[in-house]
Amino acid sequence: MTAKDHTIDQQPGVDRLESLFRHHHTNLVRLAMVCSGDPTVADDVAQEAFVQLGRQRRWPKPGTELAYLRRTVINLVHGHHRRLATRRAPRLRVVVAEPEDPATGAGRRDADRLVLDAVRALPRRQRECVILHYFADLGDVDVADTLGISAGSVKTHLHRARAALADALEDLR
Repeated sequence: MTAKDHTIDQQPGVDRLESLFRHHHTNLVRLAMVCSGDPTVADDVAQEAFVQLGRQRRWPKPGTELAYLRRTVINLVHGHHRRLATRRAPRLRVVVAEPEDPATGAGRRDADRLVLDAVRALPRRQRECVILHYFADLGDVDVADTLGISAGSVKTHLHRARAALADALEDLR
């Protein structure tokens, strides 16, 4: 074997990993941003999810890699929050906004902030279902696959989350 035989380019799955990265990195960063509220953490978490997938000796079944990556992102964000809570460090929330009309933008940013705060206040499983369903635009079956629960459970969590959000966001109507 030559030294070239040991390069990462020769490892199985590298082309698939690169393709997954090109197609899904941005959406995974967005998912992590919604979960964490911090763009730096979001980017780090998305990168780490791909690193963990690349290190797997046995990859998920073909077609389920994206569900694996989403679940990994959610788990990594939870781990990040646990570490922050353990350190008792204040959590900074950074919201990156697009340039907009100052006359209408302030009200919309306030409403967006209220919605995100209400979603983050939901119980963990409801929050995950809402984020994957509404922010990542997944159907019930895809959410269920990502979280490792049944589609019926996803529907129950979404129903409860919508009721809680309706109560919490009553003033926005």
